[in-house]
Parts: sequence; structure tokens; C-alpha cells
Amino acid sequence: MEGGNNVKCQVAIVGSGMAGLVTAYLLNQDPERRYNVEVFEIGEQLSLDSSSLTVPNPETGNTDRIDLPMRAFSGGFYNNLKAMYDFLGVNYRPQHFLFGFSSIASKLSCTSQKPQERLHFLHSSNNHILFPMRPQTATLINHLFEIGYLIVWYAWFTICCFLVPPLPYESFRSYIRRTHLPRYFVSSYLLPLFSSVATCPHEALLEFPAHDLIDYKKKTNGDQHYTIYGGVNQVERKLSQGLRIRKSAKVVSVEPQAQGTRVCWESTLDNPRADTSEAIFDRVILAVPPNVVQAIFKPLQYEMSQIPTISVQSVVHADETTFGRLSGTDILHSLRARTLMKGSDAQIIYLRTFTEGEPHTESIHVQPSGLLVTTCPISVINPAKTTQRSTFTRVLRTPQSRQIITDIFNRTSSGPQVHQEKSRTQWRNGNEGVWLVGGWCWDGMVLLEGCIVSSMIVADAFGVEIPWKCCP
Repeated sequence: MEGGNNVKCQVAIVGSGMAGLVTAYLLNQDPERRYNVEVFEIGEQLSLDSSSLTVPNPETGNTDRIDLPMRAFSGGFYNNLKAMYDFLGVNYRPQHFLFGFSSIASKLSCTSQKPQERLHFLHSSNNHILFPMRPQTATLINHLFEIGYLIVWYAWFTICCFLVPPLPYESFRSYIRRTHLPRYFVSSYLLPLFSSVATCPHEALLEFPAHDLIDYKKKTNGDQHYTIYGGVNQVERKLSQGLRIRKSAKVVSVEPQAQGTRVCWESTLDNPRADTSEAIFDRVILAVPPNVVQAIFKPLQYEMSQIPTISVQSVVHADETTFGRLSGTDILHSLRARTLMKGSDAQIIYLRTFTEGEPHTESIHVQPSGLLVTTCPISVINPAKTTQRSTFTRVLRTPQSRQIITDIFNRTSSGPQVHQEKSRTQWRNGNEGVWLVGGWCWDGMVLLEGCIVSSMIVADAFGVEIPWKCCP
């Protein structure tokens, strides 16, 4: 079907997140027009921007866009994402953040009369506020000691990132021990900051390949954060223009045939008469998480079962009691903070770590509109003050899953095998006319950059030129 007579190759793309839309866009823009692309989306809206919302801003009288999940990105790590945005004409701007690191014993402490919460430190991104603000509950001597402590250990961690490379398939837990990072620094600062990026519990983060986190730190070190003007819907609109999209279609199986690949789907609309539909495609691209691949594509059921995933929740609300106004950890209403931040565009993000049981950090992002976005919530949020709850699938990384992905994408493996339960997979990306793309389909943190890189790799394999400058 890919030969002469102007017969186009029929391509199905399952999923309309960033990876699915970028892949569809690249194939649809093929100068030789060789591909007829159809995107399958389980929901009624494209998933890239389906959970975001527009809210009024009382201070400006305008409306603000809240991206869910958060779509801020850093220079250095997101080179291909930035290159694509530049090509598409997507406008983005530098964004400052003020991070408040606090710890609390348990969930019950949040609702007690005397919450035992401690605000350790206020860190401004890229140190745009030169001298760190002193928390209201900290004495000057304690504050100066905390600054000195962080200077020493953050400098040591940075030096290690550049001079002490991770061992092959070493976990972050092992790397922390090997570089002798102190427990207080790790549990109160390092893990909360990384977990706000990876949106997962500390224990899961400690099992990440050290390579992922060290590489992320090295590439983002000292670089600026950016956000998109008007939200990620600007990106979705540009990528999806001209695409053929089948919405409310749940793909239930992808089955390689002697000629092509059969895709079966069901309508998710409330229609009791809806039957399963099917069609044969020359190529199929799965732009979905591993747990979905496991459910619909039998050749990779075992391998995908070895790649862990969790559900992550984000809540948009106006419950200000969740960031501890009674316990002295409130930055937003502090006169000292208001004075220092006057004229600044910095947005506040509280990183509150619960230390009881399995340590976990929830992040509370104060929006310009005054609404709050709590991700991985643990503290109790008043339902009456809740605007929206959204749930996302987060793909976790382990040394074992890293090797599985290395095998699937046919990269050169360094070091010993780390998964011995079953022989290494013989399936390679593109076998049987089926391809995988997504933030998890590369050797790095599961973030938007992985979506772009994996999409570019597939487009290149299809013989389509990437219209923006590719970055290593």
C-alpha cells in the first residue's frame, strides 16, 4: 500500500496527547503526502489539553488559563520542545517561582488545632530574590544556619552530578548513598523538589535510575523556567489543525495480521447498541501509557506489565487552609513576602512533605487568579471550594524498566542485565508495523521532551523530515 499509483499508507495513531499529536502532525506535513493519518481518542476532547480550564482573574479583570497537568518547562533539558514551539510560533515567556519547603508529621496534623508544620526554607528559582526570605517561624540564627547548610550540600550535590557519573542501571537511592548526601537534605529538599517534577512518592523516586535525575539536574542547572502564553491549548490547536480525529473511540485491541494491522475500537458514547468497529491499517502508532499498551497489544503484554504506573490527581480549588495559614507557613499573605515580591511575576509553589509512613510530597501551586492547584493531594480539601479534580497516569522509572525500554528501542545496553525473570524481549519498535511513542519512550525523565524525541524518531523512520532543528 506504500508503493506507486499514489496509494497512501494508512496510519492509525492511538492517543492524542503531546506524543500522538506531534507524530500525527509530522506525518501529516510530509512534503510527499505519503500518509493518511487517523487519530483515535477515547475522550470527547483531545487529551493534551482536556483537563485544563479557563478562570477569571479578579485582579486583572481578564481570564487566565490553568494547564493541567502543569506545563512549565526548563531550558537545557527541553531543547527539542523549545525548537518545536519556535517553529510553530508558540509564544512562551520566562517564569519565576518561589518554592516553600515545609514538613508535617501526618495528614491529621493538617486539621488539628495546633498543626505541627515547619516551613524550612523559601527558595526563589534561579535565585531571582538574592537573599532568601526568612520564614515567619524561623529565628535569624536558624535561618542563617539553614542557608549555610543548603549552600554546602546543594553545591556538593551539583558537583557530584557533573563529576560522579551514575553506575550502569544504578538507582537514585544507591547514588545518594554513594555520594554521602545527608538524610535531612535529601528528605526535606532534594526529594520534594524532584518529586514535584516527577509527581510520585519519595519511595518510587528513590527507585528511579540515577541516570534520569542526574541528567535532568545537569541539563537544567541554572537555566530559566518558561510557560506558554495562553496555555498549552495554543499548542494543541496548531498540532491538530487538518488532522482526521476519531473522538469517543476506545481502542480495545491492536492485532498484527498477515497484511497490515487490525485496530478494533468501541464508542464511549452512551449508546447501548454500539458494536465494536474495526479497520486494517498499514502502520499503527501507540501514543498511550504502558498499562494501555499492555491491555491492547498482546506481543508486549509481559514487558509492559514490568513498567510501573500510578494515578496522579490534581485538584483546582480555593481552600487556603491547605497551605497552613494558622501554622505560620503562609507565604502568600506574609507582609515580608509581599514587600520582597512587589513587582515580581513569581508564582508560589508550596512543597509540603508528609513524613509519617511512606514520605510523600504534595505541591500547592498558587495561580495568578488566586486559585490553588494541589497535585498529589494528601491534606483535606474542602469539596465546597473545589473547582475541578483531574486524574492522570504517571509512568514510573526503575533500572529494570529502563532496560526493558532500552531493549525495545534497540539501544546499546551498557552494564549487566537487571531483569532476569524472563529473557530479554525480542520485539523492537516498529516490528509488525507497530510503533510506540510517548514521554516514557526514551532514556530519560518521563516528561514532554520524551514525547517530542520519540515522535521525531518515528517520523524519521517513516522518512519524514523534521521541520525544526533537532537538538541532541
